[in-house]
Amino acid sequence: IECDENYCQDHADFHHKSRATCDHRILTFKQILLSPRSLSTMRNQYCTNHNNKPLEIFCKDCNRAICTLCAVTQHKTHETKEVSEAVAALKAKVDAMKPQISMSLYSLRQALTRVKTASREVNVDAQVSSRKVSGMIEVCISAVREKERELVGDLERKKRQNTEIINSQKELLEGELTSMQTGREFVERAFIGSEVEVLCLEPQIVAKMDELISGDCPSVNSDVDRIGFSPSGHDHIFKAIEVLGKVGPPKPDRGPRMIVDENGELVLLDNKGNVIRGETKELLRLLKKNIIEEELRIEEEERKRIAEEERKKAEEAARLKALEPPRTPTPLPPRDFTIPFQFSRTFGAKGTEPGLYSGPVGMCITDKNYLAICDVHNNRIQVVKNDGTYVLGFGVTGTAVGELNGPNDICMFNNRNFLIADTYNDRIQLFAPTGRFIRTIGQKARRRAIFHQNIPGSVKKQDAMEGLFDKPFGVCVNSQNQILVSDMGNHRIQMFHANGEFCRQVGTRGDDPGQLMYPYGIAVDPEDNIYICDLGNHRVQKFNPEGRYLRQIGGGKGEQDGCFMQPRSVSVDTKTGCVAVVDTALHRVQIFTSEGKFVNKFGARGKEENKFSSPCGITTNFDGEVFVSDFRNNRIHVL
Repeated sequence: IECDENYCQDHADFHHKSRATCDHRILTFKQILLSPRSLSTMRNQYCTNHNNKPLEIFCKDCNRAICTLCAVTQHKTHETKEVSEAVAALKAKVDAMKPQISMSLYSLRQALTRVKTASREVNVDAQVSSRKVSGMIEVCISAVREKERELVGDLERKKRQNTEIINSQKELLEGELTSMQTGREFVERAFIGSEVEVLCLEPQIVAKMDELISGDCPSVNSDVDRIGFSPSGHDHIFKAIEVLGKVGPPKPDRGPRMIVDENGELVLLDNKGNVIRGETKELLRLLKKNIIEEELRIEEEERKRIAEEERKKAEEAARLKALEPPRTPTPLPPRDFTIPFQFSRTFGAKGTEPGLYSGPVGMCITDKNYLAICDVHNNRIQVVKNDGTYVLGFGVTGTAVGELNGPNDICMFNNRNFLIADTYNDRIQLFAPTGRFIRTIGQKARRRAIFHQNIPGSVKKQDAMEGLFDKPFGVCVNSQNQILVSDMGNHRIQMFHANGEFCRQVGTRGDDPGQLMYPYGIAVDPEDNIYICDLGNHRVQKFNPEGRYLRQIGGGKGEQDGCFMQPRSVSVDTKTGCVAVVDTALHRVQIFTSEGKFVNKFGARGKEENKFSSPCGITTNFDGEVFVSDFRNNRIHVL
């Protein structure tokens, strides 16, 4: 470089070893080809004014490197410094700025990470919140649809009642009108013959005229209750819709984390919410320590929670164990069902607290002579004493195993466990006396028979498969520990062995003897004969243990004694064999013999203590007391 000459390898080695040229710098052609700027860069390190003298001085005023001769001639008045000293000063300045640059880079990376995290959180929050909104709106819509079905059902029932009253009065009047027209025609035809024939028929003519004149018009009541709908509370509904929820920021983060304060500095927010400042490495070390402490604290809280739950379960088990042992029924004389029933007491009211109800339906008596009640709208089972004192409760709303959705009937299994008709989950569930889930029987049917004889063109399809349900509403157990389920949507009764294996089916859809239309409540007598509330056909049917039709109980649809309007529950007295039927739509209970003869009735519509509003369940305890669940009044009557 200094001599600006080209040499071979041998001369280059000699040139480099010579005392006069040993400090010269040599570049190979390969180095020059790979980095063409290296030659010009090395040449720029020498002064062109003073025979390639090295540039060892840096002039700050001119901001360029010069040789020592230039420094004493052309730049003697300028501020100069040796090149090595200037480079060292610049390097020290850069080194001093490196931590700040590193912190800035770290802050930028942290900010970018937070932005990416925020982007993911925005998407997740939107998805989760959207699901919550959809779920809440779906619940509201379901509640409104349920109320719609209830109101439409009330309107249809009122329409049918008014239609039946009007049709009966119409038939009475038409019959009387036909009779009078026939008498008048007889008198008019009598005068068509000769005068002698007319005189011969005088006694019949006079008698017929007296009959027509003296006949009273039958008394009818053409004033029936008008059907209408009076909306109420809709303004509250609209207000409630407005305040269903709001979109806003999520709850603040918890736990230790790194944040950027108002001054733009990276700080640590520890477990207690204290702000800690310091070097980045130290903050990261403290963050790791705080995270470990927070995880240990959460684990400790979870252990305490689990221990508390186990303690409560143990206390509940001890309390149940300390309760009175299973009671053996006291022998009582058979009850005389021909004597008018006397209301003894009433307990319960609307609510969600223990001992309160929201739609009590099916009931049964436990081995301790307690009363187990299906609290359908609260999706739970409550066990109470005979005076209504709360003992225990279990069940939560849901579709998972052990959860309930519309429990409508309950019975004892093996004289200890509870069998529950989980209607809207389309299954039967078995629970222990403490409310612990044991197992499930059945699942939702995927198809049903859609044939109906009054629908032209309908096709009778194959019945739903064995062990599959469509809204099971009733359940009971016979003396052989066989489980009987009223599969309402499939218009049949399914029987299962104690292990849950399918046994047989009773009934098919229709209105002939032995056929069913929306079977509801179900019961068995001591001989295992089966009694079924055939709700859609307004009757109760009796079958033998093998499922063969025996007879009908009740006179069919009607309001007179012995007739029904949507019977929903049935119970059999083990001593007398009398059958009690809950006539839900007419708000009463009717008593029959096992042969179907009407014996007695009690109840009427109202809110008073001795009246019902849509009763849905009936059972008898060991002391002979009769319990009736008053669905719309949210209470239990004892007779």
